[in-house]
Amino acid sequence: MKKILLICSIVFMGFMLNSCLDSGDKSYTGVMEFSYVATDGSGLVYARSLGGMITSSDIKMLNPGQCYFLSYTWNSENGMTQSNDGFSVFNVALTADPEPVPSTTLVMSDAPEESVTPFFKFSDPFYSPDKYFGDFWLFSYQWKKKEGEKANVEFYKSSEETENPNEILIDVRLKKTGTANGTTEKTETEIIAVDMSPLRALLGTSSGNDKKNVPIRFRYYVEGKSEPTLSSQCFMTIYTD
Repeated sequence: MKKILLICSIVFMGFMLNSCLDSGDKSYTGVMEFSYVATDGSGLVYARSLGGMITSSDIKMLNPGQCYFLSYTWNSENGMTQSNDGFSVFNVALTADPEPVPSTTLVMSDAPEESVTPFFKFSDPFYSPDKYFGDFWLFSYQWKKKEGEKANVEFYKSSEETENPNEILIDVRLKKTGTANGTTEKTETEIIAVDMSPLRALLGTSSGNDKKNVPIRFRYYVEGKSEPTLSSQCFMTIYTD
């Protein structure tokens, strides 16, 4: 759990640049950066991280289409690899084992009608409006846990219209699984990445002539409030022909 807390505290840190003025070299350090593993047209496996596009012998062993937290270093001696897609990819060295990010996929239907378990806290997402992170949007949340319980977080596209007719509303549901032992609760901090690609497939494409930013809000319940909470407005960039 200390590891999860560490991840949540630094996941929004950007790319750190250190200049070695004496040697004239440059070095870069990424610390537990949210990263999406992809592959180019030639089969090169690389990661799209907060610091840029990176690869290494270890990254090439990861599963394309999945998200990880990656810690790594790069200096000018390591150089870069030119991808088949025309991008410069940094040749890095990982400084810690990759941390798989728990993930789920957006359900393209209304949330089920059942009793709702509230979150203790729920963050606005960390995301890219395009497909840089493969349409994975990252959230951190807190919930009250009894020994033996586990959290399952699901996302549902609501058919309900908001005051903005173009806005998409997504309901977030927390479900507790497992068998609770005792009555003592403790606050757990966890993370979840939701794959929003089904929504992109519904709305448009990743390329085209006409660009549009579709507004999105997430709706969820938190302890102490009878009415649901709405997130800040987010945007997905889509294209239409």
